Amino acid sequence: MDYNKIEDAVMKNALNLFAQSAVKFFGIDKKIIAPANTEIKNIEINTNYTDYIFYADDGSYIHFEFQTTNKESDLRRFLFYDASFVYKENRKIETIVIYSSDIKDVKSELNMGSIKYSIKTFYMSSLDGDSIFENIKRKIEQGDNLDDVDILKLTFIPLMSSKIDKAQRAVNCIKAAAQIKSNENKIQCISMLFALLNKFGNDEIKKSIWEVFEMTDIGRMIFEDGIKKGREEGLKEGLKEGKIETILKLLVKKFGKIPEEYKGKLRNLPLEIIDIILIEIIDMKDIKELEKYLE
Repeated sequence: MDYNKIEDAVMKNALNLFAQSAVKFFGIDKKIIAPANTEIKNIEINTNYTDYIFYADDGSYIHFEFQTTNKESDLRRFLFYDASFVYKENRKIETIVIYSSDIKDVKSELNMGSIKYSIKTFYMSSLDGDSIFENIKRKIEQGDNLDDVDILKLTFIPLMSSKIDKAQRAVNCIKAAAQIKSNENKIQCISMLFALLNKFGNDEIKKSIWEVFEMTDIGRMIFEDGIKKGREEGLKEGLKEGKIETILKLLVKKFGKIPEEYKGKLRNLPLEIIDIILIEIIDMKDIKELEKYLE
């Protein structure tokens, strides 16, 4: 079993599911439309979990961070990361930091003179993990399908308030997920659990994850699902490129020369925004009207 390939497929699957369900779970009054490009050239950020940044439907970024520590240096790191994105893309950014049950109160604002920065906080200690686990376990035993929020809840149980230690909760969640009848739900749950526990779990917890993979077909299923989604993503990328070329041709025909910076920014937009531009381009009176989509 190629663990590296499985891990890549799992992480991508987890990111897609998180995008679908996070706004409901955290009560955010926005819609996530696509994961953001997190590469920032010439800026080094020492973190391995920077992919939970998304484009929102209002043109802003939504940035999620998961924390099991409460250090002021974390807040400065979030500031550095967010400021780097604002500098690069000139978009508003909303940062939500999710704290595990060990942390109940944190400093959420920085005042550094001219620089003032704040985050939104969500405390997992406010959720009864034991009660939530029993409800979801009952659904699984009855053969019910789990919705996106159920899957996210099952994933977050190891971080919630509980009378059971974190390692045992993680094992319980993995075993429960392995019993889900729907292959799609099973893949989603295991993917999310893997992504979260790979960041927070100790060696014992990580070993339990791989044991579940080896004892079942979950590893193979996730890998094959990742390949399928990769093919679909390739087709989607080709479709996007074709639409961009159509937009460029229409702009040239309508307005003449196109600024080079417009071309570069167009190629970095998610497909959903590209589709909107294709519709709106007919009514554009000035090429500068395009800028509101490129900011």
